[in-house]
Order: sequence, then C-alpha cells, then structure tokens
Amino acid sequence: MAIKVDLLPTERKKFGFDFVIAIMVVLVIAAAVGFYFYGVDLQNKADESKKEVTKLQSELNEKKKGLDEINKLNKQIKDVKDQTKLVSELKLDPVRYSNLLDELALLLPNNMWVTNISIEPSKQTMVLTGLSAEQPGVRPVEAVSGFMKNVGKSKFFKSAAIANASRQTVDVGKNKYTDYAWSIELIYDPEKAMVKE
Repeated sequence: MAIKVDLLPTERKKFGFDFVIAIMVVLVIAAAVGFYFYGVDLQNKADESKKEVTKLQSELNEKKKGLDEINKLNKQIKDVKDQTKLVSELKLDPVRYSNLLDELALLLPNNMWVTNISIEPSKQTMVLTGLSAEQPGVRPVEAVSGFMKNVGKSKFFKSAAIANASRQTVDVGKNKYTDYAWSIELIYDPEKAMVKE
C-alpha cells in the first residue's frame, strides 16, 4: 500500500467580510440599545407613576383632614342643638321636677328616707341615696323591694336599679335595729313628667 504525500504549498484563505455575521452583530447591538431605551422608558413611567401615587396620597390625606373637620363640625352642631333643646325645656323644669318629687313622695314606703337627690337632665336620671330602717313587721330589705315595685307602676319613671346597698346595725337603747344605706338610680320620662297635674 502506497502513501501519497502532497508537498505542494497550500493556498491560505484570506480573511474576508462576512455579511451574515455583520448583520447578526448589528442586530444584537440594536436589540441591546433598544432594550436599554425601553428599560429607561419603563423606569421613567414607573417614576411618574410613583409621583402620581404620592400626589394622590397627599390629596387623599387632605380630604381625610377635611372629612375629620366636617365630622367635628357635625358633632358640634349636634351638641349645640342638644343644648338648645335643653335650654328651651328649662322653663318646663319646675313643673317636671315638682311632678317627679311629688311622685317620689307617694312611692316611698314609711321606713325609707331620702338623704340626697341628684338629677342629670341630659341622661334623664335621678340618683337617690338614703336609708331604710327596720320597723315592726317591715324589714329594711322589704321596704327597698316595695319601693322598686312601686317605681315599676309609676307613670313618670321608666325603671329603677340599685347602685349599691350596705347593711348596718344600730343600737337604740337596749334594742338593736338593722337598717340599710342605699343608692338607687331612676330613669324618668321627661315628656310625661312635664304634664301639669
């Protein structure tokens, strides 16, 4: 078997300009430049959106302040109206409280005494403090219970609640008596109590 060797000098290829590679390089550069400017445009839009959000948030905060002011003014208006109504009804208060006190005198059992009365017109309440003493055949607790039942039948009072009560023993001569110190809150009907009997 024979081996053939070519000893003639080979011709070197010269470096030539390849249009396909050039077009691809141009396309890659164009795409990179395009993506860069697209990214810059998106960043600008994002910055504008942030500014718009900040502006809208600021406007919202201003409107909330305005709403708070409106709510505060509405509350002040309501308070003034309530005070005006209360003042306009003051001319009827002597009749009202006279009726309420007359009614209390009728409702209290013989062995209950009121030591203090506090009236709160805005809450339509009367707070009574006093004592109930033991009497023959009537215990102090029964007196308080009887008073509460009487209030339930009253035309002027809506309800009664015992705020507190405390038992104490009193020595009178050789005898010991039990009495109760109590505080009772009554809710009255201001309209009915205004009617002159």
